[in-house]
Amino acid sequence: MNITFSKTHLVIPHLWYRNTVIRVFQILKNSMNFVTELMEFENVEIMADATFIIAENNDLCRLGLTCIIHDQFQLAPIHITSTKLELHSTLLSNSEAIVIIDFDSLAIDHIDEVAVLSACFPKSNWLFIGDLPDENFLMPLTASFERANFVLKTNEYDVIATAIIATVSGRKYYCSEALQIIMDGHNHKKENSVKRNLLTITELELVQLFTQGKTAKEIAELRCLSHHTINTHRKNIFRKLELNNIQELIKFALKNGLVDLTEYYI
Repeated sequence: MNITFSKTHLVIPHLWYRNTVIRVFQILKNSMNFVTELMEFENVEIMADATFIIAENNDLCRLGLTCIIHDQFQLAPIHITSTKLELHSTLLSNSEAIVIIDFDSLAIDHIDEVAVLSACFPKSNWLFIGDLPDENFLMPLTASFERANFVLKTNEYDVIATAIIATVSGRKYYCSEALQIIMDGHNHKKENSVKRNLLTITELELVQLFTQGKTAKEIAELRCLSHHTINTHRKNIFRKLELNNIQELIKFALKNGLVDLTEYYI
């Protein structure tokens, strides 16, 4: 028996296969859209419930931050504080707040003060805003404060708005200037670590004595060495660490953990 296939018979399987593939991709696409919409919905819901605390003394900065917040979250409640005591008191009744804080404005002595406050309110998120800081501020901030972000007061509107939105949603955000300082700080730390490894055990011991304010003569008597030997060690220390005087040595030693702070008195 002869079987003949018409063009219709040949086309139908091809169309069926093509339509099936299209339907599968359409289902996948719809599923992805649903997941995306669900995530966006959850984000919007989280953001809609956000409460803000602005810890800032400057009226102009307060006004600017309030405007930016209300541009992004129209009905969000905002509490204004101007002291550490007010900030703590406001957090007691708003433990999940988004805290936007000017470090210098509140006269906070050390980042640990805020880190302790943050630990008391683990559901709060923090955005630091200020002038251009140095690595002595930003490095401890990144190391010990997981929920902290940072922008400059001089950053563009879009940068500050993005930082606020990121802080609300629990994402990390540092402005480009802060990131550059952090990267430079890590590079300096590596360089200083290399320099530190160049010192001998004797030289490390002498660094501690120099940072305690002892003179070469006093160290010579203490170590039962000649004054000339101590001066030679000091020159070698300066050369290896690329320093010029005792003041620079003290700064380097304090910054890089070469001296015990409990034994160092100013």
